[in-house]
Amino acid sequence: MRELKLALTHIKEVQEMVSKLNCDSMALLGDSIFAADVDLCEDGFVALQHQDILTQQLNASCELIEMLVKHIDESELGELDKNIASSLEVAKAKKEAFSGNAFSEKHEDLSELF
Repeated sequence: MRELKLALTHIKEVQEMVSKLNCDSMALLGDSIFAADVDLCEDGFVALQHQDILTQQLNASCELIEMLVKHIDESELGELDKNIASSLEVAKAKKEAFSGNAFSEKHEDLSELF
């Protein structure tokens, strides 16, 4: 179990790093757009939404990994299975909620916002 815990911790750290880089990238890009006083086209707006979705999904995965690492030592296998199933359902719901914001038909014409 020690190796599993180390592997999960490594994956979580990498995902947190990528999430932070993505957030930093979004902030820099947003600042550049604002400073240049550029009207962002629909594709640019969708691209920014995609970056936000990436960050949110990485964070949801990190939460699941954190729960797994926490319960590896303190739970019996049956309890761990219940926690994994519950956390997986939450992660799936977050995935559906976030991806729906960028890809649903209700956001097809974003040009009205600009």
